[in-house]
Amino acid sequence: MRRPPTAALALLAALAAFFVFRDANASEVDSRENPQFPPNPVPSFGDDVLPLNDPVPSFGDDALPLNDLSLAAFLFMIRNAEHTRENAINGNAYGIFYGGSFFTNFADHPVLTGEKVGVPLSDAMCANANMGPGCVSTAAGAYQINKPTWRTVRKAGAWGDRLPDFGPESQDEAARRILMLDGALPLIEQGDIIGAILKAGKSWASLPGSTAKQGGKTIQQAQNFYSEGLQVLA
Repeated sequence: MRRPPTAALALLAALAAFFVFRDANASEVDSRENPQFPPNPVPSFGDDVLPLNDPVPSFGDDALPLNDLSLAAFLFMIRNAEHTRENAINGNAYGIFYGGSFFTNFADHPVLTGEKVGVPLSDAMCANANMGPGCVSTAAGAYQINKPTWRTVRKAGAWGDRLPDFGPESQDEAARRILMLDGALPLIEQGDIIGAILKAGKSWASLPGSTAKQGGKTIQQAQNFYSEGLQVLA
């Protein structure tokens, strides 16, 4: 893959500023098949909501390859922040729905397959997401991607083909695309990991910089997860 030109990155930054990470119409907060997953509650969730009908932005040439070590380590960091370390390491996180239950159908997002329904959130959590009482979370998978966000990043565009399913590889690629929308991807490429973490906090409640007020990780904890990812994935 070729990396995006400087002009395209500038366009990305401009576009990202206009994305609204809330979907009031959907009333949601917001990325392998193994029925033997043990139950393990996961308290965090991704608040990465994008408007359902927004067009997929153009980024020029394909962006940073998913197999780039720095990006892989960053995704490792998000998985560790969003889940228990055990589930992040053993891969179970890819099948976890918000609240800790598991799903087994990876043909699509578990809410779209009908296997799961949105989990009601407290009034305080809804308020922190700029939504009214009675909102729900449909966050699912390793990156806790909700239904509206999944529909946006699944689409084909300059960032790649339409994602075929909600399996682990598709979830990884969806997370990469969310990082593009956040403006974090070029910072990862440049080695500005702290800057990238703060950018990504717009989409993941577990990261520093999130406004979800759910007790996210500290910068040091996130950096430690990233450093560990560099070691185990090298």
